[in-house]
Amino acid sequence: MKNGKLVHRTVSPDQAAILETAITNHRKAKKLLKAWEDETEKLFDAQAPRKP
Repeated sequence: MKNGKLVHRTVSPDQAAILETAITNHRKAKKLLKAWEDETEKLFDAQAPRKP
């Protein structure tokens, strides 16, 4: 964004391929981090003392 407006950029085919790989990797990393967060929450919940 530039001055509150969306800015478009043109990239070469080589750059587009690199960006596509980067975007795919970023999405995969986000999914893995979410899964890790969910598992950590389950672990904490399992270890928490039960309230009567």
